[in-house]
Amino acid sequence: MSGFAELEQASPIVQVTNGVPTTTSMRVANGTRNEHASVLRLIRDNLADFEEFGGVGFEIAPFDTAGGVQRREVAVLNEEHATLLLTYMRNNEVVKDFKKRLVREFSRLRREAETRPTFDPASLTRAEILTMALNAENERLALEAQNKVLAPKAEAYDSFLDATGKYAVGAVAQMLGTSQNKLFRELRNRHVFIASGSRRNTPYQQYAHHFEVIPHEFERSNGEMGCSYTTYVQPSGIDFIRKKLGLPTIDPLPMGVGDDRSAS
Repeated sequence: MSGFAELEQASPIVQVTNGVPTTTSMRVANGTRNEHASVLRLIRDNLADFEEFGGVGFEIAPFDTAGGVQRREVAVLNEEHATLLLTYMRNNEVVKDFKKRLVREFSRLRREAETRPTFDPASLTRAEILTMALNAENERLALEAQNKVLAPKAEAYDSFLDATGKYAVGAVAQMLGTSQNKLFRELRNRHVFIASGSRRNTPYQQYAHHFEVIPHEFERSNGEMGCSYTTYVQPSGIDFIRKKLGLPTIDPLPMGVGDDRSAS
């Protein structure tokens, strides 16, 4: 078993990602004792069915081997995806047992989210308030010092911005050390961008908040009006793309990039 498969096997079968309980194709493969490649193929062969319940996220995850760090593609599945995937499998005792575990884990996380108490500032003691204030001031000073170092680098990224604060796909490709055509291809392969039709190279709805699509009307040779689309990347989309493609961290990230929302 690879280092990544062992890590996935040791992880909880359901985890919360950006507030949504999810599992992965690797955890399902381990739990049902199937080859991960077979599980991933089953998802891809029936992708249209899965995407009736939201887009399936395909991510490149690193794992350690004796020969160094390697990368493997996994599918990130919500509860409906995971349930549908298990209906496509042979219903033996191992699969039935894993189904029950999966249902229990998804249910447990939902209950915890519903009963989790909200933060009550009135319950803080004077000592806790002073500690929080001291920590906030220390963080402010640390960020101030860090900004003095990163500001000259960050200014370089400002040159990629257009007048409305968005980035052209070609500019993002340059930041990530690749070409525009290759970046478009990778985003289509990861099912972030639509692969064909009039909206080719525009994002699927679930990822639309990381992008902005501008329509352009034009006149065809027969006199009819047509519409084409240009995709721009919002600041949050830069780190989202980097994570989706398993690329190294940009140092520094442009302002507004790298918050938790960029993973979704």
